[in-house]
This record gives sequence, structure tokens and C-alpha cells, in this order.
Amino acid sequence: MNNTFGSEFANAARQAPRIFFAPLMGAVAAIKGEFRRVKYGANQNGKPLQSK
Repeated sequence: MNNTFGSEFANAARQAPRIFFAPLMGAVAAIKGEFRRVKYGANQNGKPLQSK
């Protein structure tokens, strides 16, 4: 039996109404998007921004 956070979250999501998890899933998607934006920057050429 797998008791990781991800599996527990998935089990709860199947049992609870979708409206309960919608804000959390939206937040996760926004955080992932922000990490991608920071990693690749606004230059859109696929190269990471130079760090100082």
C-alpha cells in the first residue's frame, strides 16, 4: 500500500467534490508556470536567463 502524499491526495480528490480541490490545483498550475517563466525568462528562445 502506497501512503505517499501524492497517492493520499489522489484518493481524497476522487472522494471529495471537484470544487474543493479546484483552487489548490489552480495554485499548483500557477506555481509550475511561474517556475517555468523564471527558468526560461521572457526571451522565449529557450535559453535560461543568466544568473549573477
